[in-house]
Amino acid sequence: MRIVIADDHALFADGLKNLLETHDYEVIGSARNGLEAYEMARLFSPDIMLIDIFMPQCDGLEATTLISSSFPEIKIVILTSSENENDIFSAVKAGACGYFIKSFESDKLFEVLRALENDEIPVSPGLAGKILKELPLGKMSLNETDRLTDRQCEVLSLVAQGMFYRDIAEKLDISERTVKYHVKTSIDKLHLQNRNQLINFASRANIIEPSD
Repeated sequence: MRIVIADDHALFADGLKNLLETHDYEVIGSARNGLEAYEMARLFSPDIMLIDIFMPQCDGLEATTLISSSFPEIKIVILTSSENENDIFSAVKAGACGYFIKSFESDKLFEVLRALENDEIPVSPGLAGKILKELPLGKMSLNETDRLTDRQCEVLSLVAQGMFYRDIAEKLDISERTVKYHVKTSIDKLHLQNRNQLINFASRANIIEPSD
């Protein structure tokens, strides 16, 4: 997995690079502002970009918008110090597939990276109820929950609470493949486009209880 780090704090970026490389991740570049991040996305086509919000010239939110619109195959995770809900919403709306605070533990970072390798969307606990409910669902009724089986609702609830497929599989005593199947089938049944919309649907239809 090829990674680009975008952060203007050299000490943090260098430390993160060293941490990733000790766990066999390939860091192919470091950007100091959003324009450099966009250029690295264009030149190197990384699998994942870890982007801070607060950078000069072009901040992380602008960079996320530019990169996700031009290179939608690149997975962007915001790694920042901001816990502002407006920043979280703006990041998700711009195309970020995850939003995490720099103070979180390194083990959590590697869980996020493994989730992305499995094509999961790493949702911070509470994100669904506070932010994803703002995203458009399209023309559909919340009464369409009867399309889902009890097991699919159970899996969806746990995904929306921020649990990873591996942990859901262990909790429900099923395989990760089965978890993925239930998520994909739920998206198809509800005629949604992605996991963010699925989690949004779960929040609005009270399949999950939004966190405070």
